[in-house]
Parts: sequence; structure tokens; C-alpha cells
Amino acid sequence: MIITHLTHSSFLIETEKAYLLFDYFGKGQLPISIKKNIYIFSSHNHHDHFDMQIFKLFGDKPRAFFILSYDIKRKFGNKISSTYPKCQNNIKYVMPDKKLDIEDIQIETIGSTDAGVAFLVAYEDKIFFHSGDLHLWIWKEESKEYNQKMEKRYYREIKKLDNRKIDYAFYPVDIRQQEDYDKGIKYFMEHTKTDKIFPMHYFGNYTTTDLIFQNKSLSSFYENIIRIEHENQKFYFEEDI
Repeated sequence: MIITHLTHSSFLIETEKAYLLFDYFGKGQLPISIKKNIYIFSSHNHHDHFDMQIFKLFGDKPRAFFILSYDIKRKFGNKISSTYPKCQNNIKYVMPDKKLDIEDIQIETIGSTDAGVAFLVAYEDKIFFHSGDLHLWIWKEESKEYNQKMEKRYYREIKKLDNRKIDYAFYPVDIRQQEDYDKGIKYFMEHTKTDKIFPMHYFGNYTTTDLIFQNKSLSSFYENIIRIEHENQKFYFEEDI
């Protein structure tokens, strides 16, 4: 299996039989030829997580499946259906706290603390979690009441993952939050059974990785955290691929 960090929160997972593409918004190097099933996940409608270019790239492929958050339909649904009518049968719009099977892939969603959904995906005996913008968004400029409500919402969603085994997680670490940037990933790792976690939502600032590995509060998870150092970085798991 190959996992490619395309950019920001965009990741491509390649297995022997399929591709899983998360939050692609038009940046990063995709394979020139895609002859396998491809499952395209978009967690919400923000410009750094979704772009309608996905339909232009993959809409003519019969084995392309689009799993999109409900808020994408609300904002772009009419335009998608009129511009890319041939894609309609392969598009599934999902709400939080739903389950969906497509071919041999099992999908669950939970809510976000920002917009859209987070994805829990079971495929080929592996569990993948892509957080989208589900994160502990604590901001110094916000009120104490706002941040307290944020904490409650975040804890409620992560509780849905209690004792869930996750092989590969993709989770936001955003240093715009200053000293609060690490609280979300720390809580997530403490309350899930995650083997490997890819930090994301860097906005191109890869010094974030250095901060993570200098942060003693995260030291117990160093073996679990993957070092993201540049765009289009590939990570290889299992030697048979």
C-alpha cells in the first residue's frame, strides 16, 4: 500500500485493487492512469477541501465513486448535476452518523466541529479515518464561551470513536492556533486506538512537523505520528506493493 500526502489535507491511498482519494481540491500530483476503482471522498465544501475538478478528472470513469458531504450538495448540487450529469449515478451525499457500503468498501461518518463530516472507512481489512475539519478549534481571539462549546462538541464527536481500532488516521494540526495547536491531536490519540496518524491542514507550512516532534506533550505518540515534510510525499506500507 502507498499513501501519498498530496498537499494540505489531501491524501491518496493506493492498494492493490483501488484508490482512495481524500479532500482533493486540484493540487498535488495524481497518477496519470487510473485503471482501478477510485473512491473520492470530500469532507465538506471549503475551497481547501473540495473542488469540482474531481468530476472533470474522474467523471468519465465508470469505476469512480464520489462520496461527498451533504453541505457540498447544498452549495454546489445544482451546478454539479447540470455540469456533470453523467456522474450522478456514482455520487453519494452523506450526512453525519450514517453508514454506507459501496462495492466492497464500508463507510461511516461522524460530525464535524466546523463543516461537513469526518470519514471512517473500512477496506481490505484496514480502517482509515479522515477527520476533514473535525478538530478542537480553540482560538485565543474567541470568547471563553465559544471555546467551551467547541470543546463539548469535539469531545462528543470523538467519543463516537472510543475503543475503535484505526490503522491510519489523517488529522489536522494547525499552528495558527498557536499554543493550542496540539490539543486536538493529543486528545484524539489518547481516546482512540490509532496505529499511524498523518498530521495535515498545514497550509504549506511544513515546519509544523518540526514543532510536533519538539513537543514533549506529544512524545508518547512519536512512534505513531508520520513525518510530513513536503507535498507529494509517498509512504510505503507492506513490501508487496
